[in-house]
This record gives sequence, structure tokens and C-alpha cells, in this order.
Amino acid sequence: MTESAPRSGADAPNQAGELTCLRCGAMIESLGIEEFRTGGTSGGIKLLIGEWGELGEKKLPFELLVCPSCRFTEFRAAW
Repeated sequence: MTESAPRSGADAPNQAGELTCLRCGAMIESLGIEEFRTGGTSGGIKLLIGEWGELGEKKLPFELLVCPSCRFTEFRAAW
């Protein structure tokens, strides 16, 4: 079984479904799935080894949810 890459931005369907904002009660909108980089190296070590420092880096997919009324933003794991 193969997994397709997560869609982001306007290509992603509204995965928020029927979620309502806990603050104001409005319907929450999904802005799609964004991938956040984790791991790797930073600081002086990255200066010494350059791009090799990013070999241990991973990407975590999160769905970005926004309330259009009160503008509260939250993330939800997208795996």
C-alpha cells in the first residue's frame, strides 16, 4: 500500500469537518496541511558540516485550523 503526499493550501479538502470554535462557536475552517521541519542541527555545528546537518531532519504534517470569526488558530496532527 502506498501513501500519497499530504496536500496543502487550496488543494486540500476541508478536513476540519463540522468542528466549531471553542471560544466563539463559529465553524472552524481548514487552511490545509503544512509540514514543519524538526530535527537536524543548528548553530556552529551546522556551519562546519553544512547541508549534511539536515540529514537527520524530518517533516511533521499538521492541519492548520482557523476560526474566521475570532481568528483563533490551532494545529492538528495530520497523520
